[in-house]
Amino acid sequence: MSREVVVTGLGLVTPLGESVERTWTGLLEGASGAGPITHFDPDETSLRASIACEVGTEPAAVAPDDRVDDRTMGRYAQFAVAATAEALEDAGFDAASPDWNAERVGTSIGSGLAGLSEIEAAAGARPSPSFLVSALTNLAAGHVSMTIGAKGPNCAPGTACSAGTHAIAAAADDIRRGRGDVVVAGGTDAAISPLGVGSFDAMRALSTTADPTAASRPFDSDRDGLVLSEGCGIVVLEAREHARERNATPYAAITGAGRTADAHHPTRPAESGDGLRRCLEQALSDADRESAAVDHVNAHATSTPVGDAREADALAAVFDEPGVPPTTSIKGHLGHALGAAGAIEAAIVARTIAEGTIPPTLNYETPDPDCDLPVVTEPRETAVDVAVSTSAGFGGTNGVLVFERP
Repeated sequence: MSREVVVTGLGLVTPLGESVERTWTGLLEGASGAGPITHFDPDETSLRASIACEVGTEPAAVAPDDRVDDRTMGRYAQFAVAATAEALEDAGFDAASPDWNAERVGTSIGSGLAGLSEIEAAAGARPSPSFLVSALTNLAAGHVSMTIGAKGPNCAPGTACSAGTHAIAAAADDIRRGRGDVVVAGGTDAAISPLGVGSFDAMRALSTTADPTAASRPFDSDRDGLVLSEGCGIVVLEAREHARERNATPYAAITGAGRTADAHHPTRPAESGDGLRRCLEQALSDADRESAAVDHVNAHATSTPVGDAREADALAAVFDEPGVPPTTSIKGHLGHALGAAGAIEAAIVARTIAEGTIPPTLNYETPDPDCDLPVVTEPRETAVDVAVSTSAGFGGTNGVLVFERP
């Protein structure tokens, strides 16, 4: 059994705003979500970097469920519940309706560092009874399933910065194979804490650019590291026939997915981007598409010198003929939200296809010969029939999704 999978709802909590519309508008207007860290005092931690992309509103303020609070939910899980509420409303679902078939609704929400902030806050103190349920990686998917009454497949990848992409790939597979009719899928992370920021700072992975809004520079020759971010992206996936029966209008279809490992190094990507190259090829094969059919690439591109260059190598190898299509990394606007990044980007790709507008890459000013790509720097109105979204993470884990016009 193999069924077609469509995206019928989107939900976002990002540093540009706690909704899809605010985030999308911010991308097209060239806004930046970066600024000085406010979640803690960087001066007390001896950090080299003191900027991040923070979500400005507490999750409970944008979630319609009174169970969303920090007594029982980690910040990362609160993001997921809030974004899910928007996505379900966007898809036209009501979890309280008698038509809501709970056993055919699944959840698949990944996270990279999940409750790291909650773990750090509890260190050295007697744990509260709710500590574990505020910190475990699977509790974003768990809390979402409880708040919407979803009793179908439940999945929570912890594959670092590929987690959101992998969660969506797993959700699409559940629908294709008939395990469910609807799956709430995505990724979430909230690791802007002394330990979270300090860990990346110790690895010299963070940008030390003085101007926060200019710090994240995907593919740019002057990039010097990533800007840590937080947030959540949720997509409602649905079997095409199920969506048709209720007259839902899809944003896009998910027709292919790839998942590979570099088997190379804990933090450095494989030479020539070999793992991501194979992942792209696998995803396109799954979608039964040639590389020439792709109109747009939403790149992982975190603004790190080596990572961006290896991704450019992978793209150049896969799209050798007729060349790499117009490429964007929205991390110039949003920073790197770790396990949430791929899911946020998936929602933006779905919106890109529906709107016929490719968002720009912020802060791309000086081309890098090692990243010889057609980087989009201004909003571009054009038909996008096929797009790919790439993700990569520590441990050499890669994920790619193929989206098509429904």
